[in-house]
Formats: sequence, C-alpha cells, structure tokens
Amino acid sequence: MIQSDEYDKVEEPALKQLESLGWTNIAGADLSPETSDERQSYRDVVLEKRLTSSIKKINPWISDENLRKVVRDLRLQGTEHPTLIETNQTLWQTLVQYISVDQDLGQGRRGQTVKIIDFENPENNEFLCTNQFKIQGPNQNIIPDIILFVNGLPLGVIECKSPFITNPMESGIDQLMRYANRRNPHESEGAERLFWYNQMMVSTHRDKARVGTISSRMEHYLEWKDPYPLKPTDLGDNQHSQGILISGCQTALKFDPLPAFKIDPFHFLFPVTAPGAAARSVAA
Repeated sequence: MIQSDEYDKVEEPALKQLESLGWTNIAGADLSPETSDERQSYRDVVLEKRLTSSIKKINPWISDENLRKVVRDLRLQGTEHPTLIETNQTLWQTLVQYISVDQDLGQGRRGQTVKIIDFENPENNEFLCTNQFKIQGPNQNIIPDIILFVNGLPLGVIECKSPFITNPMESGIDQLMRYANRRNPHESEGAERLFWYNQMMVSTHRDKARVGTISSRMEHYLEWKDPYPLKPTDLGDNQHSQGILISGCQTALKFDPLPAFKIDPFHFLFPVTAPGAAARSVAA
C-alpha cells in the first residue's frame, strides 16, 4: 500500500507534470541494457547515443573523431578526480564553459568551441525524464524514483516518498545521500557515478518538496519558493510544494538551462567554494 501511495500520489503526478512542461517520459525499464541499446550495462549512467546526437545537433560542424573524443571525455572525466565534489565541479565547468577541440573549418586548424548544452536555443536540447532507472554501484544497485536527463546527461534526481510514512522528507533526503554515497562514504553504498553530472537533488512527498545538491546535508535542503517564470496560480492543480519545485526545475534545466549557475536575483543554483574545500549550494 505504501509503495502504491508513493507512485500514485507522488511519483506519477511528478512525471505527468514534467510531461506537461515538455519533457519526454520513458520508463526506466525501457532504457535498460536488456530492452534497449541506450546502455551497455547497468553501470552506465550516461545515455551515450542521445549525448552524441545532441552534441552533433548543436555543433553540426564537428568531425566524427572529435565527436567521439568529446563524448569519451564526458563519460570518463570523473575517473581523473579523487572526490565526487571535485568531479562534479569540473563537469559543471565543462557544461557552462564548453570544450575546445582542434579542427580545421576552412581557415586552418585551430581551437573550436563545442557546446554540450545550447543555452541560447533551449529547443535544440533534449529533455528526458525516467523513473525506476536501475544503476549498478560497487556493492549494490540503486533505483532512484525519477532522473532528469538533459542531452543524455543525468542532471537531476528526484526521490519520492509516500506522504503517509513517518518523516517522509527526511527519509527521501537520507536515500538521496545514500545514492550519492554521501551518508557513509567508506561503505560505498551508492553509485557516485550518477552524481558526477548532478545539479539538483529533490526529496518530495507531494505536499512538501525540498532541493539540495551533492554537498548538502539534511538541514541544507530547502523548499523552492518561486515557480518563475510562472506564478503559483498558473500551476492549476499543482499549487503545492512539489508542483512549485518541479516548475522551478523546469526553469533551471529547460527554459534557461543551468540558469544562474550564474548568481542572479532569482532562486537558482550556483557553485560555492568554501575555504579549503569545494561545495555546492542552493539559493533559497
């Protein structure tokens, strides 16, 4: 009954709202190695074919050799850093500052800028949500409720909990921290690879929803107050915390992708580096 409540009252409404906002919804089972060519194994967290086609669409001039190199670098970049936060920071910089490749476009061989996400033309990007997407970790599998992919990269994770269990918000955040191996890092109980690219982690039980990042502790998860550019009254039946937050995710990951990962007046995400350590923060 609890699992049914979790899906019927929280997960399914979230997926339907994402679809109404323009996201393509594909069940996680239909993206598995057994049923599709999207992944070669359950360890894979990037939808490589979608990433490849998205980069080619945004950068039609890129050679096949450079395209393969960019995709390979995005998939393997996390192996070059000792911690999840350093990997996440490096990949964030890659997404917003782009990649340079050497290629001759008719005026001699020189560095050319490759965009992974098209900020100027959001319609050039692919936005996909999926539920129950199984991932193999070092010691056990994880199955997040909803993952948000932009151009084949997993930028958001949403954990849904039944509103009828004890402390559903805390339970969802605890599970997110376990997935990212941030709860007990020495136990390798999660699948850090999924969070190399992550920009937001959401815990929701519908009436309440909070967002954090990979470095957030439980007390740092905050409600998303503003569905900008919409008004709460524009959300119809979704004028609850979950609906407002998902609309905010829409702004962050779609209308103005990775938006104020520049600091601006709105309530968006931005990177913060603390003295002696890297960290990720959410502006409330």
